[in-house]
Amino acid sequence: MTDYAGTRLRAMFASDLGHWDVPDACAVLPEAWGLVERGHVAVDDFKAFTHDNALALWGDEMFANTVIGTR
Repeated sequence: MTDYAGTRLRAMFASDLGHWDVPDACAVLPEAWGLVERGHVAVDDFKAFTHDNALALWGDEMFANTVIGTR
């Protein structure tokens, strides 16, 4: 994702999955995918938003043996 000056922003996906107004935790990420479907975010940027940027910040060890970790 880039801002108006062309600077690369390293935004990360976050959600209040356990909050009262999220009746279905499985719908949160598909809802975010709507940004791609509506043409607001490119697929590569969505992958960075939901995976790559967190991995770059915290590193492989933080996510070892999890679904976000590299194998």
